[in-house]
Amino acid sequence: MRNRHLWLTTALALSAALLVAACSSGGGATSKSTGGTVTFAETPGNTPNYISPMTSGAYYSVANTSEFSYAFYPGLYWFGDHGEPILNKTLSVAYVPVFSDHNTVATVTLKHWFWSNGHPITARDIIFWMNLLSASVDPSTPTIGSSSAPGPGWGAAVPGGFPQNVVSYTQTGTYTVRFKLNASYNPLWYTYNELSQINPIPQNAWDKLSASGPIGNYDMSAEARILAPASAGLPANSYLPANPGTATTGALAVAQFINSQSQDLSTYATNPLWKVVAGPFKLSQFTASGYVKMVPNKAYSGYPKPTISALVEEPFTSDAAEFNALRAGNLTIGYIPSQDLAQKVSLEKTQGYSFSPWYSYSDAYSLYNFTNPTVGPIFKQLYFRQAFQSLVNQPQYIKDFAGGFGTINNGPVPGYPSRNPDESPLEAKGQYYPFDPSKAASLLKDNGWTVNPGGVTVCGKPGTASGDCGSGIAANQALTFTMLYASGNTELTNEMEAMQSTMKSVLGLTLNLKTAPGSQVFSTTLNGCTFATPCTNWELADWGAAWVYSLDYLPTGGEIVATGAASNGGDYSNPTNDANIAATHTAPSQTAEIAALFKYQDYLVQQLPLVWMPNTPYLLTMYKSNLKGLLPQGVYEELYPQYYSFG
Repeated sequence: MRNRHLWLTTALALSAALLVAACSSGGGATSKSTGGTVTFAETPGNTPNYISPMTSGAYYSVANTSEFSYAFYPGLYWFGDHGEPILNKTLSVAYVPVFSDHNTVATVTLKHWFWSNGHPITARDIIFWMNLLSASVDPSTPTIGSSSAPGPGWGAAVPGGFPQNVVSYTQTGTYTVRFKLNASYNPLWYTYNELSQINPIPQNAWDKLSASGPIGNYDMSAEARILAPASAGLPANSYLPANPGTATTGALAVAQFINSQSQDLSTYATNPLWKVVAGPFKLSQFTASGYVKMVPNKAYSGYPKPTISALVEEPFTSDAAEFNALRAGNLTIGYIPSQDLAQKVSLEKTQGYSFSPWYSYSDAYSLYNFTNPTVGPIFKQLYFRQAFQSLVNQPQYIKDFAGGFGTINNGPVPGYPSRNPDESPLEAKGQYYPFDPSKAASLLKDNGWTVNPGGVTVCGKPGTASGDCGSGIAANQALTFTMLYASGNTELTNEMEAMQSTMKSVLGLTLNLKTAPGSQVFSTTLNGCTFATPCTNWELADWGAAWVYSLDYLPTGGEIVATGAASNGGDYSNPTNDANIAATHTAPSQTAEIAALFKYQDYLVQQLPLVWMPNTPYLLTMYKSNLKGLLPQGVYEELYPQYYSFG
């Protein structure tokens, strides 16, 4: 396997590639059979429930993006190439960006592709996306929606990040857009983590304020940009639209209309908005339970063209239900739960399946809710996070619950691919906080807690002096927490129950377990918790799925641990960490970039902003042996149904 980022070994060659326009590469013709339906198993509780590619944090999941909407609305730049976490020039809608003026200008040129309604994909569609995105993340825009039906937003938003680090974006030709940036950025980082956030969307069909309203240029209210005022609360030198619009007018109103249509699951298969696509597939059937049928978009401009008749995605409520379908041979692509691995050989012999663990470029963790007014003060104490992590028995979890598949997770940068050059020596060498019950108990005792193994541990020494429990922790406050985690996943349930037992027996920490569908856990934890508006409905959480570095393809952490980031679920905030992240954005050389990336991750290995959990395969995939084009599986958990065929 080639290195994760080509610049790590061939920096000069990559730099040149990013400074000149590059043409899309194409593969040679291959002989494939045509027709047939591929049936894919969705993971329990993780069903698609949002179709627009402009997803707010509450909907920002693999089920909605990589396995659903990206088949209809591919990104400007596609990442993942033959199982490697790199830019895929062939599947990208645009050519490689050109950086100039000391890396303060990026010029994007589209390939001459078409929407399914016959309109060309032009620079106007990029401007449309940028206008809606800018309005949706503007701090001055009115609050729209509710906790159950969030207003427009962006799950990849980071204060001062894209698009707020763009001074202006201008259409300079039918297929060309020029981005003036507010600083000199590392071209690779800006391509992988910022321009990657652009999905061209059909202005000719979506620029409207209501279902029955006319198409207009309503979004253009947001194109002119101004320096953000101090009252916006953004980093210095951030830029915002001069007029983002309101809930009923301008770009924000268009964004809200599209958002409201995306929340109406019952109309997905019939809504005219979703009939206009650019990807290799279009939606044919959909149910609110998560059943999906997509068929080839015969107007797809890219390569390769789909040859199967349909891709069906089947929802399941539990691992057991999915495994029953697998045993019956009803799935083309499914997975074998780790607890059922003993039946793998039987499935291969009786149902014609092959086995391939699906590893992804991801990071597994549970979340602390630092904003919770009751337990947040405890989570803010580093000694507590060290004690908690010291009772996460990763080797046991991998051996006993994951069938032996997985690796120890030490920090924010994935350990896969093996010997990943993005991973620092400190993070790669082993568990920084290994399982150590004695150390966990000592950490609490040394910091004011009366530890009662098997009972109830309480704060015996409140205060902020050395040896005290810490700020905001009351006398006799107990170590009692609720862990919200995704239902239907036996491996995760086993981990949670083992953690619950260990925490109680060693520390006297009570961990109450609560389950909900994975999509609900996701929306609960990524619903705008801040210290100004804290979330009190959760304390600890686990989605049952790792964070996939998708849209933030270079794992510099801005989306998940930067202060104020939309996908920073527990609102971890640390100025040293923020500075470390920022340094990865502007590193002027290969050596400086590597040093900055290592410094960032080494700090978090020690600071524990999250509960590091073992990195196990996304799925233990079982697929019909006559299915071609599946392997290698998508490193970002993305699907490539345009490559599938039977033979």
